[in-house]
Amino acid sequence: LLVAGCIKKVASPTPVIQTQSGPVQGEIVNGVHRFLGIPYAEPPFGKNRWKSPVRRQRWPSVFPANKYGPICPQTGGLKFSLPEEGEDSLNLNIWTPDPSARNLPVMVWAHGGGQISGSGANDLYDGTNFAIDGVVLITCNRRLGAEGYLYLEELFGDGIGPGNLGIQDLIFVLEWVQENVEYFGGNPGNVTLFGESGGAAATQALVATPGSKGLLRRVIPQSGGHAAQRTEKATAVTLSMLSTLSIETGDIESLRKVPWPSFIEAFDKLDEEQLGNPQIYLPVINQHMPVHPVDASHLGIGLEIDYLIGTCRDEANLFSALMPTLENTLFHRRATKLIEKSGHNWNDLASAYRAAFPELDQGEIFNRLLGDMWFRIPSLRIAYGRAEQDASNTYAYQFDWESPLMGAAHGMDLMVFGNGPPLSVLAGFADYQKTADFMRKSWIRFAAEGNPSTPGFTWPVYGTDKAIVSIKEIPSVRFGPAPELSL
Repeated sequence: LLVAGCIKKVASPTPVIQTQSGPVQGEIVNGVHRFLGIPYAEPPFGKNRWKSPVRRQRWPSVFPANKYGPICPQTGGLKFSLPEEGEDSLNLNIWTPDPSARNLPVMVWAHGGGQISGSGANDLYDGTNFAIDGVVLITCNRRLGAEGYLYLEELFGDGIGPGNLGIQDLIFVLEWVQENVEYFGGNPGNVTLFGESGGAAATQALVATPGSKGLLRRVIPQSGGHAAQRTEKATAVTLSMLSTLSIETGDIESLRKVPWPSFIEAFDKLDEEQLGNPQIYLPVINQHMPVHPVDASHLGIGLEIDYLIGTCRDEANLFSALMPTLENTLFHRRATKLIEKSGHNWNDLASAYRAAFPELDQGEIFNRLLGDMWFRIPSLRIAYGRAEQDASNTYAYQFDWESPLMGAAHGMDLMVFGNGPPLSVLAGFADYQKTADFMRKSWIRFAAEGNPSTPGFTWPVYGTDKAIVSIKEIPSVRFGPAPELSL
């Protein structure tokens, strides 16, 4: 480690790339061409605040794409080693093996963070390893928290704060990719959108949004908490926010002048009021996204898109490690509500889990139930819907790699980038490389060809057999519904 820490990455300038937005020049590092901080839209503040993204005015001189741009305002989360928040935050980053190449598969990453935090500038998402393996890898920022999901349309008029601006930003990124990715060696006809946690939820919300049609070939939602907000709940959140800020309904000019930290300060109050269902800031079901994202496949939406979808076995273990208790948190409240809505009760379901998994103690049963309700069941419901519609281009997985301290916890699957699992200390510094390499090669084969099978491992379609691949050092396949789904 000491020797590795002394190795300096040698960077040299790339050729100047002529894009539709203007000329850009990045850096070549370890043989990979990378372009950081490229703006894809005008800053979403001032007159553009709470409006759909606006096309970036073309810049005349060469844009120096050699460092990450500002990140979108955050409403929590971890910001270690990230750039500063700023207004000019709608930017993206590109890693490519060779801009002069042709028809390379393109993979666009949607970061996690529960729609309130996160950035494409996180070091975990460095796309070098994907580029080395022949992919044009793109990460990006999108509006978060109040800037992206405060629902204003019912109170301020059409086109103002539709409650889905974070999703619109992601669509705008894909439109930018369609116009420009050929200049970086990519094939605009072969684009895969993938993301984890809130990024997976944003990916599925994008599929459920009519404005995204034709921009994607494939998606990989990893551990998505596929929730959405109803308009009545979203409006209640907005009314409480306006009251806190002493802003009159319809006074958009005053609202646009409020500094973004004021919305962050008001977040805790809204959280205490438990106005969100299940969270405060989520994509809103309205004319812009007319169906719940989980229902999209059951309604025949997105069936032309290839799917690789899955979750981690022990999703809630991450949150259990980071929080004093999960009882009476939004995780617990939502899980309880979902169980009650299904006509069951918590105690009976916990008893059934104990019978199915006698090796788990009471705390582990609690965590497994929370993780299933938040992540696993919604993801499998999406896959079920596609199977019912005879969508044969669907693949599913469960991430089972064991970290010594947290098991197969939420976020451990981010090792797919080859940059280590998040929170390595909590993960116990376990050897992850073999599992990470298998994941990345499978993801790349899927992005390139629509099938994640790799030499030596055949990945069956989900289909009527409900085939799910267990991802670990030695991957395996199981068929039929998971044991807890038949309880």
